[in-house]
Amino acid sequence: MMKICLLSGLSVSLFGGLLSGGLSACAATSPAGDPAAAPDPAPATAITATAAQPDVAQRPAAKRSAGAMPVPNLDPASFAVELQRSGCHGRCPSYRLRLDGDGTVRYFGERFVAVPGEQRGTVSPEVVAELRAQFRQPPYAALRGRYTPDDPRCGAAATDMASVRITITDAGQQRQIDHDLGCSDAPPALRALAAAIDDAAGSHRWVEAPRE
Repeated sequence: MMKICLLSGLSVSLFGGLLSGGLSACAATSPAGDPAAAPDPAPATAITATAAQPDVAQRPAAKRSAGAMPVPNLDPASFAVELQRSGCHGRCPSYRLRLDGDGTVRYFGERFVAVPGEQRGTVSPEVVAELRAQFRQPPYAALRGRYTPDDPRCGAAATDMASVRITITDAGQQRQIDHDLGCSDAPPALRALAAAIDDAAGSHRWVEAPRE
């Protein structure tokens, strides 16, 4: 008795690698006159492999904190945030940037920054949408106006500190926040707000000196 084996090749692409395999179906045959009937070959099982999608180079979306509100489905063109940091009596970085809803970043370095002058970059629109959602919930939603030495909300103020101005445009509404970092009674959320904008825009690539 002889065996005839049919081999069907299979190649699968997975994370850039190739795997080769095969399916075989064997049927026993008998010489002429053998009373044993040869069974029909078993049908080969069809397997479909889908190639892995290529990686897309982009800044990953920021992790959403526990209990955070869902990101609103709003027109990216109706959102922009501007951040301006003014220098202190020391070597505080001085620069300004604008982050648009589509992920476009415009930066201009002034003093004590790694990269002075105008620069442009991009971040993921999902990162901007997450930042926009944070602006609409506490504690950021209540921040507005001046937190400067001429405002009673400032409290006692140091005179040699940097200042921050934040301008948020969201769906036709604009609010501006001025924060003197020397104000002792200013809400801690003001510093966190400015840091969140810096993080979303990726300003560290131009502000911070490269580490050796």
